[in-house]
Amino acid sequence: MSKKILCCVMAALLALTVVLAGCGAETPDSSSSVPAEDSAASGDASEPASEPAADAPSVLLVCGNANDKSFAESAANGLKELEAQYGCETKVVEIGSDTTKIIPTLEDVSGGEWDLIVTVGFQYAEPLAEVAPQFPEQKYLICDTQMDYTDGANANVYSVDYKGNEGAFLSGALAAMVTTSDMENANPEKMVGFVGGMDMTLINDFVIGFIQGAHEIDPEVKVSTSYVGSFDDSAKGKEMANTLYNAGCDLVYNGAGNAGLGVLDAAKEQNKYAIGTDSDQSLMFADDEVKANLILTSQLKRIDATILTVVKGMMDGSLQFGSGATFGIKEGAIGLADNDYYKANVSQEMRDKVAELEGKVLSGEIVVDTAYGMETDAIKAAIDAARP
Repeated sequence: MSKKILCCVMAALLALTVVLAGCGAETPDSSSSVPAEDSAASGDASEPASEPAADAPSVLLVCGNANDKSFAESAANGLKELEAQYGCETKVVEIGSDTTKIIPTLEDVSGGEWDLIVTVGFQYAEPLAEVAPQFPEQKYLICDTQMDYTDGANANVYSVDYKGNEGAFLSGALAAMVTTSDMENANPEKMVGFVGGMDMTLINDFVIGFIQGAHEIDPEVKVSTSYVGSFDDSAKGKEMANTLYNAGCDLVYNGAGNAGLGVLDAAKEQNKYAIGTDSDQSLMFADDEVKANLILTSQLKRIDATILTVVKGMMDGSLQFGSGATFGIKEGAIGLADNDYYKANVSQEMRDKVAELEGKVLSGEIVVDTAYGMETDAIKAAIDAARP
């Protein structure tokens, strides 16, 4: 495959706009409550770029499942935006859940036909560290984890991880307001739940932020935490969420990737509330009005916006491979989905409070706790202290 020869300079600046798969003219609009820093102009992803950029790179995504209704799907949507904004040639390669395919797939696509190869998730870090040195001229982006750049290692890789704790803080605050409210599906118990994929720092960073946000609203709110043990077992995710709902949780926050889809199934089954993660999951279930209305919001991890930012940096020469960055609320990469379901099902008072807290995090008035740098025993103690 040869790269397309593109001409003309793009007329519009990059807009960090989320374009979600499955959104039609009759589905509710979605936008993050976090403003993107570069939002001067917006393109329509449904239309091809009329004046593609002359230096638009070709971009390939390697992921498990591009329709996972989570962050891989967000990454795939980022490629669609690249096509629309810049006229980039793009391709998605899906390998499923078999991690043994990661290295041979990366080796196969790293022959120089693509200017940038994108991967998503911590499970790609070690394979990428093995493959990247074999192809020093190939450029890579890995999202949702960091690489080791000691002594010039991974000089052709750029990595981005996220302040998931900041979004989880907002989710926890909303959850606490729900569980202490007179909303239709809320019971008198001040208790909410969290279902995480695995007991690891990445996920516990969400838990720590979620607990802090809940206690910012009401220190008496209890937070019950469970781990699926994987990011793929949606049946186990549903089982754990059902257990939490049956124990008295009004709302369960999904932090389990594809396994977390089971949490959303349980919410519908129990007629209880949920908070989605990574992508705007209420919009993704817009064809199931009952489920969509029970997903009050989703904590967005804007992989799509990250890919756009990185490609923009490649094109203007400001991006430095062999380094990494951490994106949060300030960078427009983390926030809660502010769609029509959120507006219809969450009171204006609650939404105003979330916006107020978001502003305080942005200004530095509130510093959200993080599991990174915490001792394992301290993380466990904080989680156990919040349990019922």
